[in-house]
Amino acid sequence: MGVVKRAVLFGGAPVSMADLPAELPPYALCVCADAGLRAAQQLGIQPDFVVGDFDSFGSVPAGGNVVTYPAEKDDTDLLLAARYAVAQGCRELVFYGALGGRLDHTIANLQMLRLLADADTAGILIDAGHRVTLQRGGMWNSRQVYRKPQTGKWYLSLFAMTPVCEGITSAGVAYPLEHGTLRASYPLGVSNEILGEQAEISVEKGDLLVVQAKNV
Repeated sequence: MGVVKRAVLFGGAPVSMADLPAELPPYALCVCADAGLRAAQQLGIQPDFVVGDFDSFGSVPAGGNVVTYPAEKDDTDLLLAARYAVAQGCRELVFYGALGGRLDHTIANLQMLRLLADADTAGILIDAGHRVTLQRGGMWNSRQVYRKPQTGKWYLSLFAMTPVCEGITSAGVAYPLEHGTLRASYPLGVSNEILGEQAEISVEKGDLLVVQAKNV
């Protein structure tokens, strides 16, 4: 893809300092969705754009970079934020405050990864115990390397987000696949482990959800 323009986005799910890295990855744009503004403020970050209905934040924040939407709308606040980042040319979106909290919002954010893939954009959902992304067969990101975190025990799980994911190859893991198939109706790919420093996952067809989860 060449040089990728990255955005950091803050959602409204609870965010603690433990959920954030010691230093955020370099980014070209920071966008907050509703109560995600609080996380940015705690970090001393001035966002470039703030959007939402602000029912969670409690009031409409002041500023010329704030856009308010009605509560009755089709897109979630975080999806509105993601659409803005994509419209600004960002092709890698790193989300904090997108996991945990309400289960329905977490599921919505997992579905959002597929919508981002439709826009040729990678989404990564991060908190202290998880790192979630999506690989789409036939796209530039159909082959990815995943590194084992340096502290704690982490699992690597694969889930089919389409009815079938085909041509899955996983190397460097305890239970490897060679041109394997995963189905959305059966969680065969749960709780694998990276054996060395990294694993390589590729998929030829379908949307594959990749979850790195810390053992608790």
